[in-house]
Amino acid sequence: MLKTAEGRKRGVLRRGADFVPALLTTAFPFAAAAQTVVEEAAPKGLMETLAVLGLPQEAAAEPAVATSFAIAAGLAFAGLLAAITGLRAARSARRVALEREAGLSTLEARLDAAESILAAEPDAVFIWTPESLRAAPGTFQARPRIVGSTATLVDPSSGDLDFAYLLTRLEPENAGRLNTAVQRLRTRGARFSLHVQSTDGRTFEAEGRPAGALAVLWLRDVTGERAEVSRLKERLRQAEFSRSRFEEHLMQAPFAAWRRDEQGNLVWVNAAYARAVDAASPEDAVTRSLELLGEETLARLRRMLFDRSRARERSHAIMAGERRALDIIEQRLSDGVAGIAVDVSALDEAEASLRRHIESHAATLDRVTTAVAICGPDKRLTFRNRAYETLWGLESQWLDSGPSDNEILDELRARRRLPEQANFQAWKQSRMEIYTSTEAIEEYWHLPDGRTIKLLAQAHPFGGVIYLYENVTERLNLESSYNTLARVQRETIDHLYEGVAVFGSDGRLKLFNPAFLNIWALDAEKLEDEPHVNDLITLCRPLMSDEREWETLRNGVTGMSGMRTQQTGRLDRPDGAVVDYAMVPLPDGATLMTYVDVTDSTRMEQALRDRNDALETADRLKSEFISHVSYQLRTPLTNILGFGEILETEMFGGLNPRQHEYMQGILESSETLIDVVNDILDLAVIEAGAMTLDLSDVELSEVVYATEEFAQRPAQKNKVTLKVECPKDIGTVRADEKRIKQIMINLLSNSLAFTSPGDNIVIGARRHESSVELYVEDTGVGIKPEFQGNVFDRFEAHGGSDRRRGAGLGLSLVRSFVELHGGWVTLESAPDVGTRVTCHLPVRAAPPAAGTPSAASPAKVEAG
Repeated sequence: MLKTAEGRKRGVLRRGADFVPALLTTAFPFAAAAQTVVEEAAPKGLMETLAVLGLPQEAAAEPAVATSFAIAAGLAFAGLLAAITGLRAARSARRVALEREAGLSTLEARLDAAESILAAEPDAVFIWTPESLRAAPGTFQARPRIVGSTATLVDPSSGDLDFAYLLTRLEPENAGRLNTAVQRLRTRGARFSLHVQSTDGRTFEAEGRPAGALAVLWLRDVTGERAEVSRLKERLRQAEFSRSRFEEHLMQAPFAAWRRDEQGNLVWVNAAYARAVDAASPEDAVTRSLELLGEETLARLRRMLFDRSRARERSHAIMAGERRALDIIEQRLSDGVAGIAVDVSALDEAEASLRRHIESHAATLDRVTTAVAICGPDKRLTFRNRAYETLWGLESQWLDSGPSDNEILDELRARRRLPEQANFQAWKQSRMEIYTSTEAIEEYWHLPDGRTIKLLAQAHPFGGVIYLYENVTERLNLESSYNTLARVQRETIDHLYEGVAVFGSDGRLKLFNPAFLNIWALDAEKLEDEPHVNDLITLCRPLMSDEREWETLRNGVTGMSGMRTQQTGRLDRPDGAVVDYAMVPLPDGATLMTYVDVTDSTRMEQALRDRNDALETADRLKSEFISHVSYQLRTPLTNILGFGEILETEMFGGLNPRQHEYMQGILESSETLIDVVNDILDLAVIEAGAMTLDLSDVELSEVVYATEEFAQRPAQKNKVTLKVECPKDIGTVRADEKRIKQIMINLLSNSLAFTSPGDNIVIGARRHESSVELYVEDTGVGIKPEFQGNVFDRFEAHGGSDRRRGAGLGLSLVRSFVELHGGWVTLESAPDVGTRVTCHLPVRAAPPAAGTPSAASPAKVEAG
């Protein structure tokens, strides 16, 4: 560009220098033309003109002279004109040259400024001039001019830079793209803009475009800008994400939200709002302008927003068909109003419940025995209960007027219902300090009338003071009585035979008596410091070294086992002493231990136990012997009965009357004996717990009449009268019919055995609501009182005449069968009067569990 400007300057100067010769050249043809005109015709006027110029007329009349003179004058005039014209042209050329020199200087300054700006450009600029564009690619002439910042692009080894080296610095793919774009720019003038990345990770923005006859490539390092753009894009993405999340959350919020324009029309609502107004969607609610709030509520909100930026209102609205309480907040915005409505129905109900609770609390306080008074922040009475009026005897009307705390104290002092004070005003002033104190005050007032009042005063949460007055006169009297009782109990514990020790919840010995010291041979002085249970075990270990027992004591006292249960046990000490102990947890966390020296009673108990074991062994051997003998007798008795019946029926020959009599005696004795054996077997089964009842609905009247029929023959033989006392409609019981019949037969057999001719026997049954009575009553010899206690024992059969009759198993079986049914037996007897045995049976038998022997409980006996 500089060479072009210099060439232009030299051309201008050449044109200025050649201007005068050219001008003179143009003047000569004019002179020649004038000469030709004069020579061709010298007009008359010309002659006159020559004469005017001083040429004599004669000379002017001569054509040759005139012509010569005219030519000379024309030449002179032409020379003059040429001189004037040359001078003006020279001046103009000089002025143009000066102007161009000034413009050239300006252009050079601007060029220098442009060169400086390009050199200071932070981007690298590649410029291809027309000469470099025409040069063959790859040659030195084809290299572009490079200006701007090239520090990051130069070859570090040579410090040089060209476009070919730039391509080696780029990624292969990016280098190819850039080279193709540059070639198109150089050949076609095609603009391009693309981003390329170098092998060291830097990013460049390449922009190419033609500039007149030049081709220019701007290469800008945008690595930092890209990072900043990436950060800005990330922040924009996060902001948009947060905004979308906020809109989503607000749309899905459980409370209704909306936005209005300046005219109060809905422009946006959320899903909760749409559900509340039964709209298909939020857009539907906005389109239809469905209002959640009533007109009155909206009007109040508008009035409040008139002079403030926020309005809050508690109102009710119909949401999803239900009347709900809403806490409404509207906020004025730049382009309208935004609002939310939170469903506070639960809070509204809670506040109503709180109001009811406060009222109920006041009603409850009105019923408690403790006097309660509440003074507000203005020190005036705001609440009192009936106990307060009763305690101080003040009039309700006066208290309803809300007297001040000072006035109440003055009134109580006038009625002598306050403690006597040397300086009442100072004392009253100290009472007023409670209103500014954060600590509760507790005092006891001893009134002139003998009462003691406990005062508790503390600040009220809502301001003011709450007073609690409790009449503790009776409690103090009770404490005095309690202390007296405690001393009495202490004396009692000290004189107990049992050793007593009480351990506190911290495991230390709190209380003990002299018997405890004697049992463990301890010194009272060592126990005065409340030793720990571990220390006490160390003192007692010489008398007993069983660690398991001590561990049980330690766990029970300290609660390390996690269970506080009552425990008892026995300690067999090496010195031969036997000590029973009991561990009882007390309600206050303490543990009571009692020790009793049972050495003598244990020895006596062991002796009695040994004797009882011997008796039980003997009884068991007797039962086993009887059972064995009974089973051994059953087979030969069966044979005797069988052969006796054969002989009695004379199957193998006739018998005389005496032989028949003997055979009948044999058969009767055999039947009696087999009955005894069967009874013994039944008792053995009962004692073994193997007997079960075959329960069914038994008709009592049938059993009674069947028993009466069974006893007719022996009664007639003994000349005894039988009588039945049983209603036909007595009903049924749930029992074992076989055993019930056996009970009645045994009772009848017992009565027949102890009656004489002419006596009476009554068989009866009586029904009650939940039980029945089966009884057999006779007018026989009766039973003496000394035998009535064991009449139900096995093998016991005593009559009034001290004659033994039968095996003595009948009544024992009766009692066993009755008890199996869940009943009991009573006996009423008097000598020479008679005997009555009554069996009490439940309507529905409740036998003991299978495998459990029947308890041998004594029957009830009544002496007549």
